Amino acid sequence: MDATKERPDFIPYPTNRVVGTVADATNAHAAINALLQAGFDRQDIDILHGDGDIQRLDPTGEKHGFLAQFQRTLLRLAGPAEEYTHLRHHVEDVRAGRFVLMVLARKRDERVRAADILGAHGAEFIGFYGRWAWEGLTPDAGLSPADPDRSDSVATRPEQIPSLFAEAWNRRDADSLASLFEDDAEFVNVTGLWWHDRASIRKAHAYGLERIFNASTLAIDETRAKQLADDVAVVHARMTLSGQTPIGKIKRPGTRTSVFSFVVRRVGERWLCASAHNTDVVPHMETNIVDDEGVFRTANYLKSHVS
Repeated sequence: MDATKERPDFIPYPTNRVVGTVADATNAHAAINALLQAGFDRQDIDILHGDGDIQRLDPTGEKHGFLAQFQRTLLRLAGPAEEYTHLRHHVEDVRAGRFVLMVLARKRDERVRAADILGAHGAEFIGFYGRWAWEGLTPDAGLSPADPDRSDSVATRPEQIPSLFAEAWNRRDADSLASLFEDDAEFVNVTGLWWHDRASIRKAHAYGLERIFNASTLAIDETRAKQLADDVAVVHARMTLSGQTPIGKIKRPGTRTSVFSFVVRRVGERWLCASAHNTDVVPHMETNIVDDEGVFRTANYLKSHVS
């Protein structure tokens, strides 16, 4: 199973490596063979399994001397909070008998190729370790510049998120749409349906784009971005939806306007959405109300009008 020429005794930080966990030996072996066939060098592939490799990760650094302890302390206290958490995750995977694969991938297309291969062989918790920055990767998530239909789904500025969302929507491309979100992103739609991760966001939009909005067009009317920190921003976008699928007696659903709120975070070289909330705009109405019969309606108290 060993796919490396040299195995360092201590792994300070897996810089420029795509890392994923595979549950069983058969899939891990197949993943390594696929990586080799895809052009990755044997010496650039490492696999962690068993007690010896737990020592190589050594989350405290105590077993490898003062410099290792200092590196782990620096990672825990001075680095991004999630970095040490991810390292601990890998330790627990190895301790549980799973296989942690690390693939050197300095270029973006190499990262995508490695993530796709790992994902195709059942890997979980796939991510890329840049220089003190971890980026979650979804297999076939649309990061490869060689694929023009998918490369557009990479946001390099916060204000690009709404337009990329609309473009993926109009292509009926749930994969590219979902790739704009972090693995554990939150999404609340216009009716209050609430999805809690990228996979459920993708599943919901794949269904919606097939059944409810299969001939629709989503257009951006206005976008406003507010930077909250160097790596955090809030983006609001007013959007117009037309061409919704007919249902029942409604043969030609009318145009709808909504306001999207995106909370986005910079992860490595790109921006990803951590949370999204979509709110319908109801003209001339101030709030919602439930009438005496339990029917959900809209109301304008200033004009004493209920619709």
